[in-house]
Amino acid sequence: MQTFCPCFGINRAAAILSPGSADADPLLLSWGLLRDAQARGARLIDAMVTAYHDAPGAVTVETDGPFVIEARHVILATGYVMPDFVRSEIHRTASSWAIATIPQAPGTLWPGGELIWEASETYNYVRTTADGRIIIGGEDDDTVDPAVHDEKMPAKSAKLADSLTKLWPAANPATEFSWSGAFGETDDGLPLIGAVPGMPRILAAYGYGGNGITFSFMASWILAELCAGHHEGWFDAFAIDRPSPRL
Repeated sequence: MQTFCPCFGINRAAAILSPGSADADPLLLSWGLLRDAQARGARLIDAMVTAYHDAPGAVTVETDGPFVIEARHVILATGYVMPDFVRSEIHRTASSWAIATIPQAPGTLWPGGELIWEASETYNYVRTTADGRIIIGGEDDDTVDPAVHDEKMPAKSAKLADSLTKLWPAANPATEFSWSGAFGETDDGLPLIGAVPGMPRILAAYGYGGNGITFSFMASWILAELCAGHHEGWFDAFAIDRPSPRL
């Protein structure tokens, strides 16, 4: 089925226009959340963790500074960087690539600045910025080595610019910024949320894939319940040591 909206001029199979979506600056949002946490009594400590000790009554965390932290529970939410003792046979690290164009000429952007997501293989995600640029990302692969990231950047950027031209021919694809980033994903598409096997007072949240907004909210609720001593059977669907669906 082809769906064509004259408002946009984008012709894609089974296209959906969803009202009520939102976007945010991730850095400013993070700062805001940290300030809110501080206002509620949280203490922020600038240090690297060097060791975790999970005991029956508490977790002790050693750092490379003068701090030793003791807590009833510790939650690991460190993006795709997982401590050595957090092991999952279904988790892997992937990379995504993105470019930002020069500011576009007036009247050449799509109306409303809607966020665009192509749920296809390979997919792209596209958005506009406050200063009139277009950001397009995608071209995911399993690159992890930073040096290889740099080597691939020119070719990846060129592919993204070409994808932008095909999606929105009015765009000027001249690229001013390009970058890449790593993220965690799992074989079954579900995140890793729960206690670290063998360390019941250390909990973790990883492997969100491309669904961080939804899965991070789920993680906050599930982990709060686990810290309070409550467990629902369906939490096991996100267990860190669950088997691969390929077995």
